Amino acid sequence: MNLHLRIYIALGLFALTAEVHAACEVKKFDGHTLSRCKIWPAFNTQSIAAKATFVPDSAGAQDGVFDLALSVINATTGNTVASYAKPGAYNSDAISFDDLIIDTARYRLAADVRAFGLRSTFMSHGSRANPYSKTDLALYVREGNRLRPVLEGLVVRKDFGEGTGECDTRDTRIRRTVEIGSSSHNGFADLIVSSSGSLMESFTSGKQCASKTTNLKNTQVTLIYDGQQYVVPEDLRGY
Repeated sequence: MNLHLRIYIALGLFALTAEVHAACEVKKFDGHTLSRCKIWPAFNTQSIAAKATFVPDSAGAQDGVFDLALSVINATTGNTVASYAKPGAYNSDAISFDDLIIDTARYRLAADVRAFGLRSTFMSHGSRANPYSKTDLALYVREGNRLRPVLEGLVVRKDFGEGTGECDTRDTRIRRTVEIGSSSHNGFADLIVSSSGSLMESFTSGKQCASKTTNLKNTQVTLIYDGQQYVVPEDLRGY
């Protein structure tokens, strides 16, 4: 075989291999981009790949948005079998985008429909007196060669506080779990969202700093699929 031809074939195979690995890479967040990849246990021949890329509001700005590129790929060949892109998926300003986690829990929405999740984390890095962090959950289903969001903006974790010093603070902790309900609407199972939380307060008692923790009331809300997405009440989303 001609030497140049062999080099050309080798380079082609190298490029193909690099493309396969790039499709399922895990890249640590550097403030501007991150990549995540995970085998989808419901379909163990497939992997889920997600990439978030920062777009500043203006040249040199620290505030901006993160574009999302999401795909399901063949775990063996690295070929994309379904994809989704959302420009400006995550705002990042005083409350900055911090991480992205692929969630492969058993979200069985119908007999033949499995969803997977993305958990996006945000954090306030500027104020010690008023700390804030949260995690949002979104769910996606595959429809042919495309992915479609069926749940967006559900806050499943939130920690926030306020105070003027080490002994005058109020810190709130909220956690939510999502379970598949036994009833359904418009072809998809209802989602049962259970919330729990606590409030920890610190205060001066004599010359000492004391604290007390109060458990918040546990609640349960049912999210119903309207034919396009699950409807999320305002008090379960946003900041």
